[in-house]
Amino acid sequence: MADPLYQMTAEYVKVQDRIVFRVSTRKRIEYRVWLTRRLVKGLWGVAIKAFELEPEVAQQSHQPSVKKAVMSMRHREAVQSGDFSRKHDTKTVKPPQIEQNHPLLAIRAEIGRTDKDTIRLTFHTAEQKKVSLNLTSEMLHAVCHLLQKATDRAGWDLMLNVGDAGSIVTSSTEQLH
Repeated sequence: MADPLYQMTAEYVKVQDRIVFRVSTRKRIEYRVWLTRRLVKGLWGVAIKAFELEPEVAQQSHQPSVKKAVMSMRHREAVQSGDFSRKHDTKTVKPPQIEQNHPLLAIRAEIGRTDKDTIRLTFHTAEQKKVSLNLTSEMLHAVCHLLQKATDRAGWDLMLNVGDAGSIVTSSTEQLH
């Protein structure tokens, strides 16, 4: 997808027992992908490995507890810089290469670096399509945040977290959960 991203949302759909992950571009072209519990669980592990490669985190490889705390702080900072308050924009169009107007079923996902600052998240679908997103590290953290919230609403009991959020102490000395 060459058009810059405009908005991402993830919503649990009880009837399907899946998450519909919606991504729209600045030209308002919307890609919708069904994510199953199994796919999200596998994607989560790959995302965590990508976060572990971030320079600030990788420097702490000899201290696992510090490494987890740094990952948690980076995740919290990235999430706080995003705007998750808006509903998904409904004034969108389907991609020209997709015939149906329903979400594609993701059967595999991969994450890789394209260069120093860009991460590519690719969903391979049952319909033989690929949906590739070029993300910054902060955007990948946002995707993870959206998936955390959606899986919590789904009741999938995946216990997704980035690092060790319990080790970060806020200014009011409360632990984050």
